[in-house]
Amino acid sequence: VSLEFLQNLHLPDFIIDGMHIGSSYYHPTFLYESIWNLIGFIVLMIARKLRYIHIGQLTSIYMIWYGIGRFFIEGLRTDSLMLGSFKMAQIVSIIMVLLGISLFIYMFLDIHL
Repeated sequence: VSLEFLQNLHLPDFIIDGMHIGSSYYHPTFLYESIWNLIGFIVLMIARKLRYIHIGQLTSIYMIWYGIGRFFIEGLRTDSLMLGSFKMAQIVSIIMVLLGISLFIYMFLDIHL
């Protein structure tokens, strides 16, 4: 990314300086993931108060939320473990989202049948 991009995010100078590696600037993926997880925590705390959320469904929501965020954030990283032309973390993220969806549906059907 460019220096202007990072400055437009209104990041503190120490983060911008840390993203200058070699002669290039990189996305602060650690920051993106931290913000994503903080928002996810708030969503989960709100969701747990809902009457229709049952045991296991909160875990499935977490798996879906984290998997989606991790999939996109991992796409911005440059130091990923690769399996052929695929990033391992993205493969695991897709599996996590699918398992989360399956668990949510299973728990919903188990309660309503």
